Amino acid sequence: MKSTTKRLSSTFLALLILVIAAIAFFELVQPEYANFITLKGKAVSAQQFLVSEQKLVTQAQSVLDSYQGQSAGTQAVNLAMPIGQDSAEAIAQIYGLATNSGLVVQGVGISLQAAPQDSRSTASAASLIVPRGTITFQVAASGSYESLKTFLQGLESNVRVFDVTGLTIHPMNTVTGSGVASASTQDFYSYSITAVAYYQSP
Repeated sequence: MKSTTKRLSSTFLALLILVIAAIAFFELVQPEYANFITLKGKAVSAQQFLVSEQKLVTQAQSVLDSYQGQSAGTQAVNLAMPIGQDSAEAIAQIYGLATNSGLVVQGVGISLQAAPQDSRSTASAASLIVPRGTITFQVAASGSYESLKTFLQGLESNVRVFDVTGLTIHPMNTVTGSGVASASTQDFYSYSITAVAYYQSP
């Protein structure tokens, strides 16, 4: 009888330890692990943002260095409408403005319209500042409406000229079981933004 009682007591004690360990895992370890994953994701996002900003600063510094010694008027024109397409720099500016405004860019499409090769030779001196070619950017992005407004304001005041020629907005609401849009997505939209940049023929 005593050995049976001891055996039952040992079994009960082992089960009790397992139950306590399971409770400790689900109540203490699992929530902390979820917090760790969240913090790690935020750290990665912050690092990516920092790298992106550093690239933009380096590119901006390179552009500024390349125009040293030029007159202020010529430099301003060349920054607004660079000589040559320089589409990589324009895309970098779009991504930088979107990041700073809170938009998430899913992709950027490009359409080029080249300038006639002989247009410069027949142009008068007064018409040399007229844009010779255009680059159309089709930006797919998502975010809040305020983020969109900030992004568009950034495009308007950007050092390189961008003209917004098209904009479509689609809500991205998640409907709950009760038929009500989720509060976290009520101010979340997808956007298709068409913007045109200009460049001078080399």
